Amino acid sequence: MKIVLKPYWVAEECFLQEAILWVGFNRIPLSEIMPDKVDYRFDSDVQDEYQPRIPDDHGYIESHEAVRVGLPPNPEWEEIINDDFDYNAPYVPRDIETIKSFLELDLPEEEKEKLRTAIPEAEKRAAEQADWDEKYAEYIELVEAKIYVALREGQLEASGRKIPKPEVDYTKSWVEYEHEPIQKEFWRADKIDWMQSASENPKGHYCHICVKMEQLMAIFPPPAPEQTKAVHMVADQFILNENQVEVAVPKRKRGRPAKDWDSFHLEVMARVKSEHLPEKQEAFISDMQSWCLKNWGEDIGRSTILEKVSPVYKKFKNL
Repeated sequence: MKIVLKPYWVAEECFLQEAILWVGFNRIPLSEIMPDKVDYRFDSDVQDEYQPRIPDDHGYIESHEAVRVGLPPNPEWEEIINDDFDYNAPYVPRDIETIKSFLELDLPEEEKEKLRTAIPEAEKRAAEQADWDEKYAEYIELVEAKIYVALREGQLEASGRKIPKPEVDYTKSWVEYEHEPIQKEFWRADKIDWMQSASENPKGHYCHICVKMEQLMAIFPPPAPEQTKAVHMVADQFILNENQVEVAVPKRKRGRPAKDWDSFHLEVMARVKSEHLPEKQEAFISDMQSWCLKNWGEDIGRSTILEKVSPVYKKFKNL
């Protein structure tokens, strides 16, 4: 099968929600360029001034994205692409809550019986999805921690619209709130709403938070490209022949394995959130050295641990 490849622009800026998808699944944020060369999502001239177009959820995680990072296929996505729903048959809800609500209605007994027979399959689907959602939550927690550390340490710069309260006031034109830089000291791990691209702390609230895509990709680079001989140019168009796709197997790098600093930072943040920080920074350093020895089987030097934990300890210990 041949597929025409349509060109898109990589977004110059992306919302926090899109940053999650890039770091977690290498899903590239795409921009919609208007005739005036401005990304549609940031162009106040073409949007409803009271309903800005921003991502408000993750959408579906497609199965190939999930499997690539070690998650099982997403049941929701599998149900969508393998839809065998009979649109000519009488409607029977597929989720358990809807079925139960229908059973409370005044319906003919034969219809209620059909609903009852659908309960076991609906319960099975719900259990499979709940299991996948739990695995996804475990995975995405580490992704969020990575981005938080980059924001908190000032490696990743962000901007947002500062608003007077956590909720966006849709009675006021959103373009009246200009984007402004967000200082690295602003960030609190438990105060970021990743899906709404918003955050707060006692001193203020930001919505429509964005980061520069070039900077994000520099900190969290894409995987090595896969070589293929299946793309050909035909009359200024690129054609992909799926039957000829060839994937190069990446070579293993030699040398000592890199330390899992992502898990280290996640452990640090878990202690911050649980308020289990020692009274003295030296005790915290010793504690994290013990954690490294237990989890990595290696004694990490004090100076290395100090560099990693000092900014977090100084900021959160006296809150």
